[in-house]
Amino acid sequence: MSTLSRYEKYRPGRYGLPHMGDVFTDHRLKAGWTSQDIFAKVCGVDKQTVAYWESQEYLSEMDRRIFLCKLLKISPSLLGLTWRSVLSDDQIPRYITDTEYRAELLEENTYGLYEDILSFTKTSPQKYSEETAYRFYKHQQELERIIPHASSFSQDSWKDLLSRYYQHSAFIAQHHKKDDLALSYANKAVDMAISLECEDVEIVGSAYYKRARIHLVQGDHVLAKENIQEALKKAGKARPSLKGSTYLLAAEIHSLYASQEGELRRQCHEWQNDAVNLLYKKKPESDDTFVVGFSLYAVHHERAKTLMRFALFHTSNDELVERLKDKYVRADAALLLDARNSLSAAKKHLGSLQPTLTTGHMNFAITEARLLLVEKEYEQSAKLAKKALIAACASNSAKGVREVGEIHTILNELAPQNPYVCNLGVELGRF
Repeated sequence: MSTLSRYEKYRPGRYGLPHMGDVFTDHRLKAGWTSQDIFAKVCGVDKQTVAYWESQEYLSEMDRRIFLCKLLKISPSLLGLTWRSVLSDDQIPRYITDTEYRAELLEENTYGLYEDILSFTKTSPQKYSEETAYRFYKHQQELERIIPHASSFSQDSWKDLLSRYYQHSAFIAQHHKKDDLALSYANKAVDMAISLECEDVEIVGSAYYKRARIHLVQGDHVLAKENIQEALKKAGKARPSLKGSTYLLAAEIHSLYASQEGELRRQCHEWQNDAVNLLYKKKPESDDTFVVGFSLYAVHHERAKTLMRFALFHTSNDELVERLKDKYVRADAALLLDARNSLSAAKKHLGSLQPTLTTGHMNFAITEARLLLVEKEYEQSAKLAKKALIAACASNSAKGVREVGEIHTILNELAPQNPYVCNLGVELGRF
């Protein structure tokens, strides 16, 4: 079995198939039935029966597998079935030819191949390189041509997959500073997710989450807020990884509106605490929808960013420069200390900045450089920004280079003669 197979997120079951109980549970949650008791009522059975289904490595009753396949929109291959076994007589020709059988197998194997491509691209250290991005876009175009010809029963599965492709394409485009293209893909991801005949709360929530992130990066705070609100509506029925990530982004976006101590600041802290609680209650399962994983690193990193903003409140780089230049304005020392402690906690879960440089290391270095800015440690900020630049170049992230450039612009306003600030400018090609 390929390590990138679509079966990977499930434990192995029997006969080379995934653990069927895991498959049932995953698709039940994705369909929005968060408890076995509620799902039992839907199926007309008792809770113990549902618990039995979800404990089985292999469910021998074919009729039961077919029923759950149809109800939960499970790909037949995950349950050892074929499309012919789940379609009604009027949905298939009277005579099944060998050619049709091969076409059916080809469709199933093709779906697995495109899932493997998505999984490989998202985990590749070079996922933002020009070559990888070009190849990924080509595969996405192939997928767009396949969907209109997919069987009616499998349409939702293919659309779900294409929505995930669009979500990743949006992030690739954003890292290459192609704002319009990134937003176009983010819009397509949302449209494709909400077009599913059977709503999948996770793919819809993920699409809104990622569009909110794109709007935030592009500085459209109003639309970022609108989209994260839509994501929050789906979070209650989502798995911990998506739910926790949504809470963290909601706190980051709403912190932009929390200029004074009050209810909104408390809400931001509450979202972050909810995210922490999810991690300590249960380790999040692997999540095939996320570019950045939900982890203790993510929680502490986001908390540090929020505390830093509250310590010297600002909503733009220009506002930050004005406040830093004002000798009568001081950052809140207690909040700065809390931010520093949170960042230190995040670093423990991130690991060393060497030898492997990733977008995670890049984002951490950028946040630490900005924290040093707020602390008025301009020389140290320039040094950290240079590390972030190295990580950005190693990750082929034009977005990271742009963010380092923004830090240099601020530093150049505040300490233009500092040799480390000047060196950062040289590294950025600003001389």
